[in-house]
Amino acid sequence: LKQRSFGCCRHTAQSSDLFLSEETARSPPPAISMGICGCKSQEAQVNEGPRAGGGTNSGAGSGASPQPSQQSAPAARPAKAKDPNKVIMPRNFRLLDELEKGQKAERASTLSWGLKRDDDMTLTEWDATIFGPIDTSFDNRIYSLEIECGETYPDEPPKVRFTTPINMNCVESDGTVRPTWGILARWERDSTMENILDALRKEMSSGQNRKLAQPAQPPPGGASTTARA
Repeated sequence: LKQRSFGCCRHTAQSSDLFLSEETARSPPPAISMGICGCKSQEAQVNEGPRAGGGTNSGAGSGASPQPSQQSAPAARPAKAKDPNKVIMPRNFRLLDELEKGQKAERASTLSWGLKRDDDMTLTEWDATIFGPIDTSFDNRIYSLEIECGETYPDEPPKVRFTTPINMNCVESDGTVRPTWGILARWERDSTMENILDALRKEMSSGQNRKLAQPAQPPPGGASTTARA
């Protein structure tokens, strides 16, 4: 028997050098018993085979988490959180704010909007005007519109209709602006009637509309050729 010392404690390695056959000599050295302190010699750590069911991964039997696959799908994008401190303005307050801004006439050279009737306490029916942009087929023309802000406004977009005859790819034959168009389709609560009018005027200058032939306008003070609902 051989006795070896390994630093912090003494371990006994039992091996027999007698009568070793050639096949036995090529086999791994015998196991080395563990001392009281619980440490192992370096020979025992090197010659100790993989644990059962552990495979060749040294951390398989120790509870170590497997390495993540490099081809794993990307993490889902977190949803945009709403600001809990944001104050939601009630419908009537919001419309009164838009009315006040329209009365200031800050956009009078290009746009205007206001209540159809001064006694409309529900703030539902509005009139608006767009001045055609220069260097387009809408130039030197004034377009009148009707805007209906329902009970769900501004959570839902208003209904918009041209009362002046117009030829645009986002306007139906009766003057109704398609709800699938632009700002109406991508409506947000912060959007306003001014934003709609501004977007329509920009649409007049787009490549698809700027050179479209326009129907004849009625004479000043005359009735529109588009029937009013």
